[in-house]
Formats: sequence, structure tokens, C-alpha cells
Amino acid sequence: MRNKIDFKTLEKINNEIGEFEVGQTFGGGNPIYLRFGYWKQVDVDKLNEILNPLNQVKEDEWYDDDCGYQYNYQFL
Repeated sequence: MRNKIDFKTLEKINNEIGEFEVGQTFGGGNPIYLRFGYWKQVDVDKLNEILNPLNQVKEDEWYDDDCGYQYNYQFL
């Protein structure tokens, strides 16, 4: 489900989970994602609790030989 997110929700994410960036992938439907720090892992349940009931994300990870695991959180 994709809906608008207001500034108060973004501020709550920043305050409770940490600084983040909003990005968009190229290809595959161009999903929007959140990235925390340098691709660090966060509590996806807590993130979804803040975003609910209008939005939800899933954790996406991949391994980079130079940096290790990298995480982002794509909107469903």
C-alpha cells in the first residue's frame, strides 16, 4: 500500500530510529526506499509500527564484498 507520508511521521522515524535518506531504485517498478546511515540494519517492526496503518516496508539486504551487508527498507 502506498500513501503519502507527512513530515511528522518522517520526524518520528528520525527521532526514534535515526537519520535516514529517501531513495528510489532504478528498474523493477522503481520502488521508493529508506536508507539509514551507511546502509545499516534497523528494527523493521518498529519502523512499520511508526508507518502503520497507511504504509509498510520490507527489509531488503545484499552483501557487498568491500562493505559487508547493506540494508534498505522498500515500501510495499
